[in-house]
This record gives sequence, structure tokens and C-alpha cells, in this order.
Amino acid sequence: MRTQWMAAAAAVLLAAAPARGLAQQAAAQETGPVVAEAAVGTSVADRQLQGAADSFPATVGTLYCFTKIGQTQSGATIEHVWYHGDVEVGRKQLNIGGSPWRTWSSKLIPADATGDWRVDVVADSKVLKSVSFKVQ
Repeated sequence: MRTQWMAAAAAVLLAAAPARGLAQQAAAQETGPVVAEAAVGTSVADRQLQGAADSFPATVGTLYCFTKIGQTQSGATIEHVWYHGDVEVGRKQLNIGGSPWRTWSSKLIPADATGDWRVDVVADSKVLKSVSFKVQ
């Protein structure tokens, strides 16, 4: 009798394991993309950000916002919203093809656009991460 009870309990636990996994996946999908990393730099090579910094010279030219999504459903989207001060100066929608996923956008920085900058990583109108930097 005890053996039958233990076998029944094991069967219930094994049957519930895939359901728990599916529930965890569904919860991750409901919360949207999870940003594992976000930074600004001077280029992207071999899907890696180069020249990451918190401050750049006014002559930098183009900057790149690099984002690594750690967990999400395939087909999700994020936006990179670029700000100079508090003024939006660029917005780029980016498709997420899997999990994990790396993506980036770029912005030409005019030489006279010195001061505080930031890029917000946004999904479903929620800011997931904000990266601040200066152009001097």
C-alpha cells in the first residue's frame, strides 16, 4: 500500500512539472522583455558594443545604443527612444527574434548637441532601462 501511494505521488509530481515550466514561461511572456544589458558606445562589431562610456566628445559623430534582452517571447518589440536633455530626438522600433537577443540603434550626434543625453529602452509604453550619457 505504501509503495502504491509513493508511486501515485511521484506520478502527480512528474505530471505537474511541465505545467510549472509552462506557467513560468507564460509569466515571463506576460511581463514582457527583460533587459539584461544596455549601454551606449561608438560602434558595434561582431554583435558586441565597442567604445562604451558615460561621456563622449562633441566630435563623436554616431553613437550606438546596444541592448541585450535576456528573456522574452519571440516576436516581441522594444523601442530605443533617444533624448537630448528632455527633448525626444529619435525613436527606433526593434524586433526581438528570440531569447536571449542582442539589438541596437544608432543616432548621429551633431557637434553642437552637447549636454545631457539618454536612451530609454521601452516596451508597451514602459521604460525598461534608461542609459544616460554626456556629450562634451
